[in-house]
Amino acid sequence: MNTSLNIGIILILGLISSVILRKLKSPDVLSYIIVGILIGNSFFNIVNPEIIKYENLLTSLTLGFIAFLIGESLRIKDLKEIGKSGIVVTIVQAIVTTFLVFLGFYLLFYFKIIKINYSFEVSLILGVTATATAPAATFLVLRQYRSKGPLTNYILMAVTLDDAIGIIFFDIAVTIIKSSVNGSKINLLESFYSFSREFLLSLIIGFLLGLLISKMVKYFKSNEEILILSLSFIILGVGLAQQFNLSPLLLNIILGATFANLSIRSENVFRNVENWLPPVFLIFFVISGSTFNLSLIIKNFVFIIIYFILRALGKIYGCFLGAEITKAPVNVKKYLGLSMLSQAGVAIGFSVYIKNLFPQIAYINTIILAGVIIFEIIGPIGVKYSIFKANEYSLKK
Repeated sequence: MNTSLNIGIILILGLISSVILRKLKSPDVLSYIIVGILIGNSFFNIVNPEIIKYENLLTSLTLGFIAFLIGESLRIKDLKEIGKSGIVVTIVQAIVTTFLVFLGFYLLFYFKIIKINYSFEVSLILGVTATATAPAATFLVLRQYRSKGPLTNYILMAVTLDDAIGIIFFDIAVTIIKSSVNGSKINLLESFYSFSREFLLSLIIGFLLGLLISKMVKYFKSNEEILILSLSFIILGVGLAQQFNLSPLLLNIILGATFANLSIRSENVFRNVENWLPPVFLIFFVISGSTFNLSLIIKNFVFIIIYFILRALGKIYGCFLGAEITKAPVNVKKYLGLSMLSQAGVAIGFSVYIKNLFPQIAYINTIILAGVIIFEIIGPIGVKYSIFKANEYSLKK
């Protein structure tokens, strides 16, 4: 089957599955992953290997688009409105989740309860990946039940900032793992210098690109021109990151945040980009799902369950601790963690990026995909339960 025909089939199957599974309240991203699993090597094997060759490029571009859109949520005026309490809670839960998942797996590996190669590296990647939360499914539940109140405000803040924090954690982890996987002893000073260089250059280039597009967008009027301009800058950001060995995630999130804060036309630009991206996301998530390895799932079933338990505990306890520190409302302490279990796009992007960057630990892609499927089913249930318990819902139409 030629590549064009294969892409056409992927788009049609992804679209049909999302429409069907949407009736069962399934998020679109989960539908795409399921299609990918079914047409991948574990089942019908109809994904052309030629497409997989471009997975690395597709991953970088998709993550660049996602990061740019996350940048929209980092408007200074919005952060001021929510207040420092919400920011502190979000940071605390991210740190607790990362630390708990990392430590839990590292101890299991260290004491040979689970035997695995590259135990430190795998533990670190699982830890930082666990931080990421999927906002789409969460927002959908809040919108469906017209949720309003203190808990809802904290949920919106936490899921909005969580991925941005996760991206920073992920970039730090990648810097450390590059030294470790290549066989050299981890030098914390060298790793710090390497990350600082990548971090600062990503900030500077992202800011300059954001400043430039905010100036240029004034001279383009039609939606088509604005779309081409914005896509050009996003892809340029990804390209510059690859050229100078920087983080396409961090660079593009700064690009998006700078543009969101400097341009009065930014909202129109973000909506144009969002409207153009669904086919790209569909192809990315279907192809990601096609790499799902059923035999690895069976072999690592206990591994996956432990990941689920540790991440859930990290989110729940981390939110409780953050709320306790900031003296947040009681309902925030009790229920915020349960509202942050959903996981999708960014986590999948992390796992695919790691698979392409470090083939030695590529198998964790399948493990994280399995975790995403579980969390995308459990996550929306947790949000509904929380807002109902906090009495912040409305059933009026």
